[in-house]
Amino acid sequence: MRYKQSRFNFAYKREANENVVYNTFSKALVLLDDDEYRQYEALTLIDSDTEKRLADNGILIEESFDEMHFLKYFHYKKKFSNDTLFLTIAPTLDCNFSCPYCYENRRPGKMSVDIQNAVISYIKNSISYGVRNLDISWYGGEPLLYPDVLESLARKILSVAESGNCLLNMYLVTNGYLLTPQMIELLDEIGITKIQVTLDGLRTNHDARRPLRNGGGTFDRIMENLNFFCDSPIEVAVRMNIDNQNCRDYILLKEKITLLNNPNIKMYPSPVEDINKDTVNAVSDFMTTNEFESFAMSICEDGGLSPDNFAVMDDRYCFCTAETENCYVVDNLGDFYKCWDEVGRPEHCCFNILAPENKNYSIIAKYLADDPFSDEKCSRCVFLPLCYGGCKFQKAKLSKSVCGFTRDTLKKYLEIAFFNG
Repeated sequence: MRYKQSRFNFAYKREANENVVYNTFSKALVLLDDDEYRQYEALTLIDSDTEKRLADNGILIEESFDEMHFLKYFHYKKKFSNDTLFLTIAPTLDCNFSCPYCYENRRPGKMSVDIQNAVISYIKNSISYGVRNLDISWYGGEPLLYPDVLESLARKILSVAESGNCLLNMYLVTNGYLLTPQMIELLDEIGITKIQVTLDGLRTNHDARRPLRNGGGTFDRIMENLNFFCDSPIEVAVRMNIDNQNCRDYILLKEKITLLNNPNIKMYPSPVEDINKDTVNAVSDFMTTNEFESFAMSICEDGGLSPDNFAVMDDRYCFCTAETENCYVVDNLGDFYKCWDEVGRPEHCCFNILAPENKNYSIIAKYLADDPFSDEKCSRCVFLPLCYGGCKFQKAKLSKSVCGFTRDTLKKYLEIAFFNG
């Protein structure tokens, strides 16, 4: 059988007589000595065992095989699959915080009973069309401002999932200020398995970025509330929004989180995005993509990240679920959006749940019709199976580079993921 090299091979010299070849599609990595690597480059492999090993890992592929077509197949299959409904529910867009970088248009009020019932009908209808997995995220505003809506809807969704023989995963995004032992017990009871809480550094930086609406601090209260998870099975992801001013707090905050002695609480960084141009933000010194990549690499070396979270190990076939047919964010008015970053902004609304036939297909198509394979740069890029053209919101709204990899950063990711740094 005649072979050729995969177009998605990423290779580099690791050390003397040791060469790395990593395939961004198969996610396989092999080590070759100098002689094997010369044979691999020249396609003159005389060692049948080595040739088989490379072929089994997708490093070598059959000469007639079109792997771009193969990648497209998995991408489109994921994008238009009807198996999973990804639904983010915002019971309110009101919030008890006043974060200067917030991209949402805050508004008072909670989701009405009519909208709640319509959401349940939407889920039931989706199941009737073949959905077998429900991925539900609770969002806001601050969803814990109205636990009555959260509890009522969650219990109904649990019942619908059970009667429809669907797998259900529920996740909550909260600022963490309203968590109590009783609230955590309720979240567990209604099926929340994981929550995200945000801490933007140590007390001084966090309280400047995430104050109460009356200006009061929130850091101490949130840290105290995290202790309430000591006997809870709920996983907690502590997100730190990073910019050039607060990034030095990351390692020190991680040490504080570690002192909670709860293996279910983990921390990760995320760059602050300048999304809402309508507000004045005197707090954040926003990072560029390269600055954040450099920061992420530095904290990897300090034990700041888990290799399990690296994109180089991820088998996704789209950059984000927003690109898929069955993914929406619904706000308290019943307006449906494709992306969390657009929620509450009427110009980005796809349809309202009370009139689902009136769809704004231009908004929907912005996500579903964007094709990285028709982009000349993306189609030639070895990183394509890792990012699929990057974030479509950032590409359209922020007009920024969406390529998240360079040769140097990928090498560092691989060293940490496969060789422990």
